[in-house]
Amino acid sequence: MPEPETLRPHQVVRRKAQAFIAESWQSQTNLAFFLALQIMLGLILPSLGFGKSDEQLYGDIGLSLMLISGVAIAWGRRWLFLLAGFFCSAAIAIRWIAFFTPTPKLLVWSAGWSLAAIAVLVLVLLAEVFRPGPVTSMRLQGAIAVYLLFGAGWAHAYHLTAFLIPGSFQSPPGSLATVADWFYYSFVTLTTLGYGDITPVHQVARTLAVAEALTGQLYLAITIARLVAMEVVSWQSKANNNSE
Repeated sequence: MPEPETLRPHQVVRRKAQAFIAESWQSQTNLAFFLALQIMLGLILPSLGFGKSDEQLYGDIGLSLMLISGVAIAWGRRWLFLLAGFFCSAAIAIRWIAFFTPTPKLLVWSAGWSLAAIAVLVLVLLAEVFRPGPVTSMRLQGAIAVYLLFGAGWAHAYHLTAFLIPGSFQSPPGSLATVADWFYYSFVTLTTLGYGDITPVHQVARTLAVAEALTGQLYLAITIARLVAMEVVSWQSKANNNSE
């Protein structure tokens, strides 16, 4: 039999460090950071006044940070990591090109690629939430992050629709002037609150609104049912192991 490889102390330390870094991408800390970043950029900082003076710059920086953090979650799954890296890198690049040269065509491409990148991140997070194993706080954080990504993705879809089809939404004067207004409308629709201050009037806008409302309700029902089933299976597995 071949003799086991003898490693020097510095090689052992290096391998342990590499293993720790690789595991940390999939750890609870990374998902918690991603969720905290979403809450900070989407809720806390805007309420404190960040982004009001230069909303486009704030939005581009915030989305870039969120996409980079989201790609890191897929580190342990090669094909998901490559897929997320491609879409998120392209979205970031096109978004910053559109920032410096804001032509109508580039703005449409920027919104479209950002929407595609968010959809890929939803896939990455769902793969983590529903992977085999017991239900942990990491899964719950991932499920919440997916819900918030739904709101961000639909906000981009509405913004893109309003840009391509002027007059597709009816609102009071001054509304829908900023990206924050689209996020507000998106989350109001996702949670089916429906205050009525912003109304979709074009068929495409109405279809998107209905689709988002259904997405919000079905996602909550399916996710809760799936997590409960996974927890029951985990309990049964532990009980069977203890009885042996």
